[in-house]
Amino acid sequence: MLAIVTAADAQGPMVPQALRQIAADFAAQGLRMGSHDDDTAETRAFYRGLGAQICEFPTSFDAARAAHVVNEPVLMGAPNVVRGGSQSGNIAAQDLIEAGLCDALVSDYYYPALPQAAWALVERGVLGLPEAWAMISIHPARIAGLADRGHLGIGARADMVAVNPETHRVELTLCHGRVAHLSGALAAKVWARLT
Repeated sequence: MLAIVTAADAQGPMVPQALRQIAADFAAQGLRMGSHDDDTAETRAFYRGLGAQICEFPTSFDAARAAHVVNEPVLMGAPNVVRGGSQSGNIAAQDLIEAGLCDALVSDYYYPALPQAAWALVERGVLGLPEAWAMISIHPARIAGLADRGHLGIGARADMVAVNPETHRVELTLCHGRVAHLSGALAAKVWARLT
């Protein structure tokens, strides 16, 4: 194990050039890039220099501010909101949201946290439902360059969810206008009409 760690450490000086090459390859394919766990404004500037224009999970206000002042989107994990903070002791997503330094929430390691986070922000009085839901729908779609998603309208994909207002559970998911998920009270109503 020590030999593996020593060999990896010896390649450290090659990492910046390798990152530049990977970034150039991604840019040539039109892919959007982001950095992860930026801890300082200087770290954000380094990744910006590589073309990574999305700041995912900054670990400090300084890194989030550095992205925000140049209109780079800042993403945080929805589980961080649900839990009330980072499981690794980093900055709380809600703190960045309250400071206007978080543009969207992503699922991270637990996709059910997306709607849970939106409702948590509403229940805690941080955002209204339209603003909280936009953080898990239209904002991520825009950041990803997916103009046909995150909203309902002519030419959109017809992706939609129906949420039970009492349980806050997603009971219906439509993808491209087709049922992809149906459960709970809504499923019972649909089944009753079919039988």
